[in-house]
Amino acid sequence: MERVAKLVSRKPPEGLTDWAPVRDALELWGLVYEAVWIPDRGLEQILDEWAPPRKRKMVEIRCSCCGESRIMPWARTDKRHGGYGFLQEDEETCETALIGSGDESVCPVCGALVRVRKAAEVGSGYFVADETRAMSASVEGVDRYLVLTGWTVRRVISRSAAARLEVIPAEAYVFAREYCRKLMGWRNSYSGNAGYFISYLRDWSEPEKWQESWGDAGGIFGLSPQLVAESCLPNCKLDVYMEMFHSEKPKYPVMYLRLYQHCPNVENLLLGGLPMVLDDLLNEARSRGDWERTNSKGLPHIGEIHWKEARPAQMLGLTKGELRLGREECWGLFLWRLFVRTKAQGERLSGEDMRNAWMLGDPNVLDLPGQGPVARSLRYLLKQAVDAPGMDEWCGDDEEDEEEKPVPGAYADATTLLDYWHECRAIGRNLDDPQVRFPRDLIDAHDWASEQRRRIESKAKEKPLAGLFRIRRRQLAKYIFGADGLKIVPAGSQRELQAEADTLHHCVWTYGQSHAEGRTAIFFIRRTVEPGRPYYTLELDEKALTVRQNRGLRNCGKTPEVQAFEDLWISWVRAGARRDERGQPALPEKKREVRSA
Repeated sequence: MERVAKLVSRKPPEGLTDWAPVRDALELWGLVYEAVWIPDRGLEQILDEWAPPRKRKMVEIRCSCCGESRIMPWARTDKRHGGYGFLQEDEETCETALIGSGDESVCPVCGALVRVRKAAEVGSGYFVADETRAMSASVEGVDRYLVLTGWTVRRVISRSAAARLEVIPAEAYVFAREYCRKLMGWRNSYSGNAGYFISYLRDWSEPEKWQESWGDAGGIFGLSPQLVAESCLPNCKLDVYMEMFHSEKPKYPVMYLRLYQHCPNVENLLLGGLPMVLDDLLNEARSRGDWERTNSKGLPHIGEIHWKEARPAQMLGLTKGELRLGREECWGLFLWRLFVRTKAQGERLSGEDMRNAWMLGDPNVLDLPGQGPVARSLRYLLKQAVDAPGMDEWCGDDEEDEEEKPVPGAYADATTLLDYWHECRAIGRNLDDPQVRFPRDLIDAHDWASEQRRRIESKAKEKPLAGLFRIRRRQLAKYIFGADGLKIVPAGSQRELQAEADTLHHCVWTYGQSHAEGRTAIFFIRRTVEPGRPYYTLELDEKALTVRQNRGLRNCGKTPEVQAFEDLWISWVRAGARRDERGQPALPEKKREVRSA
């Protein structure tokens, strides 16, 4: 196999630093400060000409955006922020803030966003004020390889506050007709003083075994239909994939091209099928917690598409009419999965049914096929949601700030309905009776059935599972975490699950055996000021490291505070749930990057 390292230029293409996505992404400038002594012009020196001269310790700041300097009041800070900094007053709030090395602030002269650094820490070198990533496309070699090169663009600031842009070649993916090679421009390094960091190489390295690690690209500099047509993959439609979707979801060009090399008919799905489904499938594959560690040369495994077929409808498991409906309704992955899974159970959903599913907006309706009539369940759940107390106020068209709107109370979603059916089967109720399957008030019926089942099974389960619960708690103790007034701990016993269910009025107690035997993982979210009071209950998929559900009182949704805590916790879990020397969670941080000597 030909080595391609010498074919790929390490010099950035002309115009890359002026490209709008790069220019807009570099928001932070640099502000350098150092202590200076200036004459004291106080009242004593003005009135008494024989008074000895005095000096005051102040701070001189220099901004790399406007090039201006200013004298600011000196103030002491901790060692992490340089030992000293300066005081800056906010013009809007008139509040005085203490700014030190490493902080982000605004320039008091021009108002630009700046990263602050002490001059002595910069020394004779520079510091990175801001950085972003960019990808460019080119065709190289006589074999017309399609090359995607990833660049790290950094705005670096010198001690004198002079700014310049530094473009570093980070990665490159070289696509031939049937294979892809990766070129590495960085490596993980370790220093006793700096710890783990990324160092950039002077030349490309070409690993034999590799994983796709670049991730998403908001755009590709230099990509055009003409460039694609001139490459060895003239029909890949990479330019179409990058530009045809009007969603906020990121695009993964390396994954798409690797999928095209393995399944060339993906272009049929892109042009004549349901492009949003393809977009969602690639995003889902890239979002799996183990992708960066386990993917083999960037190839996504998407088994839901019938790749042996050539026509888009057959690839998606649809008829021509069903595909036409999906294109008219702009189906994404959720709606397509619901349709084909329901169709596999012998039930056909109409366009109105699909719109009901979209309006319901509950991803858990995908579990309905095979459990009961899907179309009727969708209409039933939609009516239950509309009739729920407080929903009129929540869905109103007033201009009230979303943060001030009350969190809606519990409403009947697909999970509640499925749990209710499961409990009815457990206590012997006849679900063939429509009044039993679809009760007038699902929340009340769910609570009643849950209580009946609890009375039957709770005592029988508690003692046999006690030992498994203790083992399970030790296994999950590594995920104990606390931040921002909240903490999360694993369930420790069936009794704790029962207390959680009684307080929050949901059926988490039924998960006791699955949790104890390791088939799922249940965690309790608590406020640190009320550690003994149930607040939210979370279910974790340990293999995919994703949250299956996170419910509060009567299965209510997550507040913004709980959602932010969940996002922080799951990012820490995916990063390895590391702790520092004191046993405290080490939150994921951006790795420091330096150039190799």
